[in-house]
Amino acid sequence: MTEITAMPPAYGPHRISFAECRVLIVDDSRFNREILSRFMQWVGIGRIDMAADGQEGLAMLRATSYDLIVLDSGMPVLDGLSLCRLIRQEPVWTDLPVLMQTSAANDPAGVKCFEAGASDIITKPINPGECMARVRLHLEKQFFFRNLSDFHRRLHNDLKLARSMQTSLIPDARRIAAAGARHKLSIEGHFEPSDELGGDFWTLFDLGDDRLGLLAADFSGHGISAAINTFRFHTLIERIPPQGLEPAEWLTMLNRPLKDLLPVGQFATCFYGIIDSRLGTLSYAAAGAPSPMLYHNGQVTMLDASGLMLGVTNNPSLTADTVPFPRGASLLVYSDAMIEADDVGGHLIGEDGLLRLVRQCFPGGENRLARLLAAFDTMAARPLADDLTAICISRV
Repeated sequence: MTEITAMPPAYGPHRISFAECRVLIVDDSRFNREILSRFMQWVGIGRIDMAADGQEGLAMLRATSYDLIVLDSGMPVLDGLSLCRLIRQEPVWTDLPVLMQTSAANDPAGVKCFEAGASDIITKPINPGECMARVRLHLEKQFFFRNLSDFHRRLHNDLKLARSMQTSLIPDARRIAAAGARHKLSIEGHFEPSDELGGDFWTLFDLGDDRLGLLAADFSGHGISAAINTFRFHTLIERIPPQGLEPAEWLTMLNRPLKDLLPVGQFATCFYGIIDSRLGTLSYAAAGAPSPMLYHNGQVTMLDASGLMLGVTNNPSLTADTVPFPRGASLLVYSDAMIEADDVGGHLIGEDGLLRLVRQCFPGGENRLARLLAAFDTMAARPLADDLTAICISRV
């Protein structure tokens, strides 16, 4: 074979720098190792290791992290096909590029190499330009794959943090228990985003004088954009608290800045109610929310929660009313995921289906919401297409 003495430094434009890449060459021929090493240098690879057989290559692979491996298919001790199979058995090496050298006479289509798990093949006698192009291609793919994996990992961590922040806006078990004890109410709440983040939000307000406020909102869509809107809404609530305001008055005040904050086409359905334990009443205002259900003495009443959603116009048309809320009564406020979900047979659960579940689960005292959600889980097909929020407040 004629010795190669010179080669152009590059074929085509470099999209990444290979100086920090590390390549392992495994070949029982010293001459082939030196030639391949020369090709790797021309590619610009800064760190090149070499092994004389598969066993030595496996030991080096276990000791060092590589960006690419070039294997000869036929070697003593442990041949390249066997080494490639061992590499693919290890999860940490699943995506490691493996270039296999093979003779066209022994494996014309490279079938054995690909069956062993090779990423690509280099046919002997080796063409320098082809070899270098394939090395560049797989190193670039590995580079972009790792960047994408790093991005996904960072995104996952960011979404996990954002979900934790969003969950912190919703009353935790201690706050719920404290509010229930102060107002002689049994309060249960459930929030279940359909994605990493959700567009549902609910909270409680201690308004004094035996009055407890309940707010539940559902922003259009779900995911990151909907979750951002819940943070915006929470900020508005801190700027415009509900104390001293009637439900319709407060929602109207929140609507004005909310309309300016929300992008065009986005909105929120909303229910805000005040339970007055001294008067035994529920006063509420609603903006296009699912109809809450009032349970008492075995009867279920659907409250009118229609009206125009928040964020659509500067002058929303809200539904407002005051209804009795005596001892033994329970209020169920929920997001539309509970009625828009399909059952396991592919049929819409709807308000009628939820009514049947309430009539089935609410008699019998405590843990009404827990029993309702357990029954809902046996009926609803998963995964849900939207965020699920449900709050049950009972007078004891």
